[in-house]
Amino acid sequence: MSRRRLAALVAAVLLQLAVLGGLFVYSQYPLWVGTEVRLATVPVDPRDLFRGQYVRLNYALSRQPLPEMELPRAGDPVFVRLQRDGALWRADGVRLREPDGERLYLRGTIERVSGGELHIRYGIEAWFAAPEEALRLERELAEGGVARVRIAPDGRAALVAVEAGGGESAP
Repeated sequence: MSRRRLAALVAAVLLQLAVLGGLFVYSQYPLWVGTEVRLATVPVDPRDLFRGQYVRLNYALSRQPLPEMELPRAGDPVFVRLQRDGALWRADGVRLREPDGERLYLRGTIERVSGGELHIRYGIEAWFAAPEEALRLERELAEGGVARVRIAPDGRAALVAVEAGGGESAP
């Protein structure tokens, strides 16, 4: 094999490793630098035949009133400001532009607009677990629970844990 081909092969492998490393860093960034918040949640569906055992979570934050004077569409980014309410956090306004300032906010994507509400997805709606743990969580979270979430300064979120109880203001 010529030096030129060997160099091209090494460069291709290094590029692939760099892309995979970048994806890993991008997904772990909220866990490394994020602020931890606790959100009330209720499980929706515990398993999927193709993806395995998981608990699908529903948040009150996932349904927000339409912001005034702005016309959102499905697929648009949305930013939901958060405010502490006792041990939990709740939504305190929604915007279609990234907020400037020091307020904590979640970045999401509008799934659909219906009935004067935005239906938002944040990427923290599924908690994957071993089959036994998923079934246990399904039983324990029937009345609501708490999701521990870390939120990066840019609003991206990562789910840390799901706990039973403490869902005083479940959705």
